[in-house]
Amino acid sequence: MGKLPSGLSGEVAVDVGRKRVRLSHARVEALTRRVLRDVRPLTLGEWANLPRVYDVRVGVSGWKLRVEVALERLEFASGRYHLTLRTPGRVDLEESRMASALVQGVMRVGGGKAALRTLLEQVLPPGLGWDGQRFTVAGALPKEGVVAARLFESSSLVVNAEHVAEGLWLSAEAWPGLVDLMQAVLTVDLPRKPPGT
Repeated sequence: MGKLPSGLSGEVAVDVGRKRVRLSHARVEALTRRVLRDVRPLTLGEWANLPRVYDVRVGVSGWKLRVEVALERLEFASGRYHLTLRTPGRVDLEESRMASALVQGVMRVGGGKAALRTLLEQVLPPGLGWDGQRFTVAGALPKEGVVAARLFESSSLVVNAEHVAEGLWLSAEAWPGLVDLMQAVLTVDLPRKPPGT
């Protein structure tokens, strides 16, 4: 692999020996926003980069969540994606018209995380789940776009992730399709404002 262009040297690092790629947190955010832009009923709000997790606000079918997540695993296969996100920190259901009365009642009786998990099981759309420790997101890849279904109809790509202060290290379990994913990652425009502001 040749040397990365100077504009990308601060955003992407390649560790050939350990077969992994590090993306800056800004590039991870830009890629996530691009991929989720057309996913309904999910909307991605504020995003902050913390040392070990991303602090993210998400809207799902009228419900507002604030979660601290770290990418753990991403799989592309048979034109579908399956994403696993660890939730080692905050998972809060924030105020919204739909949630207000119900959440106040649940929290008043001291249900805590178990009650929130039960509540989310009822309101999360198909393909999105939370077991109290990990969010799982699954669905069909779009026909066109950054990560298109056609790229992974006959091949698969499984990526494990490690969140570090400088960015996100991605290591692939299976290499077919990695070049396509890297092309998508490197062509995503970065946010115009500094992340977390």
